[in-house]
Amino acid sequence: MSELDALVHPRSIALVGLPRGMKAGKVFLLGLLDQQFAGPIYPVHPQAAEIDGLRAYPRILDVPDPLDEVIVMAPRETVPGILEECAAKRVKVVVVYTSGFGESGDEAGRREERRLKELAVKGGFRLLGPNCMGVYSPAAGLANFPGLSRTPGPVGLLSQSGSLTNLFTSLCSSRGIHFRHAVSYGNGCDVDLPDLLTWMGEDPDVGVLCIYCEGVRDGGALAAACRSLAGRKPVIIWKTGETAAGRRAAASHTGSLSGQARLWRSLFRQCGWSRVQDIEGMLDLTTAFCNVPLSARGRVVVVSGPGGPAVSAADAAERAGLEMAVLGRETRARLAAVLPPTGTSIRNPVDVGLSASFDLRLYLDSLEALAADREVDVLAVLGGGATAELSETYIQGLVDLRRKSGKAVLAVTLPGYLTDETLLEPLYHAGVPVYPTPERALRAYAEVVRFARFREARREHAPAA
Repeated sequence: MSELDALVHPRSIALVGLPRGMKAGKVFLLGLLDQQFAGPIYPVHPQAAEIDGLRAYPRILDVPDPLDEVIVMAPRETVPGILEECAAKRVKVVVVYTSGFGESGDEAGRREERRLKELAVKGGFRLLGPNCMGVYSPAAGLANFPGLSRTPGPVGLLSQSGSLTNLFTSLCSSRGIHFRHAVSYGNGCDVDLPDLLTWMGEDPDVGVLCIYCEGVRDGGALAAACRSLAGRKPVIIWKTGETAAGRRAAASHTGSLSGQARLWRSLFRQCGWSRVQDIEGMLDLTTAFCNVPLSARGRVVVVSGPGGPAVSAADAAERAGLEMAVLGRETRARLAAVLPPTGTSIRNPVDVGLSASFDLRLYLDSLEALAADREVDVLAVLGGGATAELSETYIQGLVDLRRKSGKAVLAVTLPGYLTDETLLEPLYHAGVPVYPTPERALRAYAEVVRFARFREARREHAPAA
């Protein structure tokens, strides 16, 4: 996989077909400048002598220095010739942003895409795309769009959709979740999902792997890559194209053949992967896997001021396969000493009463008692303060609880509570995942528990060395 390392460790980059004005292809240059890419950047344009203060060259072969990576945004009919120049220049990896190949649906487009693959093999370089946005890797100063976070993190993303790559990384960074690499691979005519899975699976800096996939060319290679990752790190898969309408859309978007949904689901289940069906589900699970300790026990205590949502949360926990923790006698005694005798409950779910939103001692003292209980693995806390000032104190209490106890804490922001997004930032930085409903929180946590159990079972049944 060392041949793919140039994707995220290029020493120099050429941008072929970089526009002089503010057009779509300009985002590649803006992204590199925004990330402060340390190596030289060479615009390649047949007429321009300079673009945005950088000297431009008519052809790749005119660039005087070695090139590790070339990003191509030139017209479709010029791409084969550009790839031949890349071969002569001994480029290591080429990213083809240009579209109009296999996804066009006509035989000419498919034939041209096969030719790109042949040129890459013959030229001794790897090709990402066509019809892709390439790589975002903040540790290496790489971005395919301006305004992305410069902070590296533990998440890897592989996506056939380029726009989804930018949307999801931005959404995550607003929640305090950051990426090691995010790769948009488009049609995948050369470097496809199996290659990227194997490569990113070997990266020790990637702790959680997210995938958006419309289809794959080589099912056998994908199955082998999936099995090689099974139990090693959490994998979240958003597989689209499972309906007739979705399959048609996938064919016109990236030229992918989606295959039978039943076979995909069976493969993912065998490998312990977590399936989601939308961007919210992927965000929920990524948030959980990045912030919650991997534990196979999953004993939950629900703490709430409003009573109805607490009952709903208990239902959600059981439906998700979680165990409602049985509180110890000492814990119940501590709760009884804190909570009023009416309008509350000291059994799980713990109802601290509506007055707790005004008297935060009822929330925070109860949480301290519950975190000390050895039978509790995770605390799902519903509600917040009655005012912005009280909510700040409430949030700081959850942050302190997470740091002091080491227990997982799930913060649920019910309607009417914690409506100011800026108030939540201390939770993001402290590793406390935030969810809008208890159902989403507990479903996400259940996937963490399920993966922990899957990994534990594989280790128990692994053959002795």
